[in-house]
Amino acid sequence: MSNSRRGLLWKGVVTLSIKRKLAIIFSIIVSSVLIANNALYYYTTRELLINDQQQQMEAIAREIGVAIEHSEQGSAYVEEMIGEKLRLASIAAQAVLDPDIDKVTNEQLVEVSRTLGISHITLFKQVGEEIIGWKSSDPKEINLTTKDWGLYLDAMKQLFARQPVTVQEGQTLPNYWTGPIDVASSDPTHVDKWGYYYDGTTNYIIDPYVRDSYIYKYEDLTGAQSIVDRTLKDNDVLLEITGFNPNAFGKDPMITKINGAEYVQRQNRPVFFGAYTYEDAQDVTNVHEAHAKNDIVSYQTDVHGKRVIKTYISIPNAKYPYVIGLVTDYAAIQKVLIQQLYRNALISLISLALVFVLSYVVAGYMVRPVQKILHKVNEMARGNFDGRIDLRTDDELGQLAKRVNSMSKDMQVYMEELRSLYEHNPSALFSINLAGDFLSINPAAEQVLGYKTGEVQGRPLVDLVVKSDRPKALRHFKQAVDGHYQSYEMHIQRKDGEVFELGVRHFPIMVGGETVGIYSTGKDITESRRTEELLRKSDKLSVVGQLAAGVAHEIRNPLTSIKGFVQLIRDTQGAKPEYFTIMLSELDRIESIINEFLVLAKPQAVNFQEKSIVTLLQNITALVETQAILNNIQIVLLASPDIPLIECEENQLKQVFINILKNSIEAMPEGGIIHLYVEHIALQDEVRVRVVDEGLGIPAERIPKLGEPFYTTKEKGTGLGLMISYKIINEHRGKMIVQSQLNVGTTVDVYLPTQK
Repeated sequence: MSNSRRGLLWKGVVTLSIKRKLAIIFSIIVSSVLIANNALYYYTTRELLINDQQQQMEAIAREIGVAIEHSEQGSAYVEEMIGEKLRLASIAAQAVLDPDIDKVTNEQLVEVSRTLGISHITLFKQVGEEIIGWKSSDPKEINLTTKDWGLYLDAMKQLFARQPVTVQEGQTLPNYWTGPIDVASSDPTHVDKWGYYYDGTTNYIIDPYVRDSYIYKYEDLTGAQSIVDRTLKDNDVLLEITGFNPNAFGKDPMITKINGAEYVQRQNRPVFFGAYTYEDAQDVTNVHEAHAKNDIVSYQTDVHGKRVIKTYISIPNAKYPYVIGLVTDYAAIQKVLIQQLYRNALISLISLALVFVLSYVVAGYMVRPVQKILHKVNEMARGNFDGRIDLRTDDELGQLAKRVNSMSKDMQVYMEELRSLYEHNPSALFSINLAGDFLSINPAAEQVLGYKTGEVQGRPLVDLVVKSDRPKALRHFKQAVDGHYQSYEMHIQRKDGEVFELGVRHFPIMVGGETVGIYSTGKDITESRRTEELLRKSDKLSVVGQLAAGVAHEIRNPLTSIKGFVQLIRDTQGAKPEYFTIMLSELDRIESIINEFLVLAKPQAVNFQEKSIVTLLQNITALVETQAILNNIQIVLLASPDIPLIECEENQLKQVFINILKNSIEAMPEGGIIHLYVEHIALQDEVRVRVVDEGLGIPAERIPKLGEPFYTTKEKGTGLGLMISYKIINEHRGKMIVQSQLNVGTTVDVYLPTQK
């Protein structure tokens, strides 16, 4: 995509997006406020409605409690009236019955019950320590024992003993006692009210009693259940009202066992009144908590798929304390909340629409200065730095416009300088992407390569490199991509097919700490190489002249010695054996000088290969170790674990390090340790071999002359060994540095590149 198209697209996106973003931001802020307000209102209102409903339920529960209390008072009065009626029935029955129980028949009791309008009459006879239902209009009461009757038995014994009845419960009248309404032990399916009469004129207690309909008739009109039914009918929110017995609810049932019958007495029933269909696992805990704390307990839960609020209110002052449980439908509260939320949402949407329209208008006004600045920035992105932003304000946008104007002017100057540097640079410049493809080349590069920029754009760099140099070119390019500066030579083929040598320097283009491309400079070094070769030959001729003079000087002395001994042999016409030894030694010296001279004078065929410098040093150490041990010297090799391979001529490097180690051994007449340290210097991408001895050392003024032909610190040395070593290291594109201190030792550092 061109810069102009990219700029136009960017302009459209940013302009529209800023206006919309500002409008959306304002709308989001207002929406957030409205949502937060509605949420706060929703939850606050919900809590208020729940609290209000709880207060209503408490009021209803209190009203039910008062109504039940009044009902109980009325029931107590009615129960007393029934008790008095039963006493009158007892007196009337005594008048028509024989005083002797054995002369009274069950059929007679049935007739008397029907005549008096009561349910049944039972006559109890005292047999020994036991009181038994002897005769009765109800067959189930015949032979009914009273040994487990508790307070009823106590009252009957006191009546037989002609004593006032002192039982706390029930109703006591002259010669008479009536107990509370309860489940009949003879038939637990019925609830009865009994009266017991004995005035001593008979041998039995008269027990008239009424059953069910007599008792429930009043309760159906004014009892707890009728109050609950009326309350539920008058309140649509209430789903259920339950009277819980806190002493029995949630516990094992308290079963009364009398005469083989099992039943639960009214005061021991878990539910006193109402229905219990909205059962929940927390009911037991909440009933007991409300009773124990005499406080209201309320919570929300789901029962039968319906959301309800359950409220528990303790009524402690009743005859039998109980807890009223009320179940209300949460849907009523939810309905009010949804209605209110709908109204608030409608108001919020209208407000939000107005805010969006208003914010869009305001955003358009605010964006105009930004549009001017953006237009200028787009022009700068297309390379057009002319023109100015005319924004006459002193606010931040006005200051930004001034900075952009200033930056545009500076960028114009800078870009012109860069363009001039790129286009008029005498060196060939290339820009290459991370894949190794050309992006652009400058005119100097076009002249060197013979290609125009358009002809090489998108083309791999290695396409122009001769095949033999391509692996090296790829290796150096990868190192540059990894962030390392690279400098090397390679052979390039021009467009016309001519091959030449190009000196290349790669350096990474770094953006934000990451490499995004490669800049390269190149220079045709073909002529430079030819010139260097001529200079090298000239230097060799000069050196050969020096060597010739040195060799002539060095050979003259042994030749003089040999000549003298030959004349001596001729004149004396005989020779001693030691003469021949001396002459052979001098001839060996001459041969050694000539061989070393030939090494320097005759070019050697060099075959560079990748080798391990550590392995090479280990082999050399093994070679010279015998000589070292004879001189009481230990050689210690210490190498880092990450030493890379180097490209070298193995035999030549062996010659160098053997010379260095022999020099160190000869410099340590008292023995000692020679340390060899090998380490990789990643920054320079080279390996350093450091040889440290504990010898006599070399005077500082002599160190600069080391490597000169026939300059040596040894008595019988020629100086050519060190000169050859310097020459070999130089041919490996390395360097050798000697440091020494008298009577301390000498350190020789040999630096070798890891790549050729």
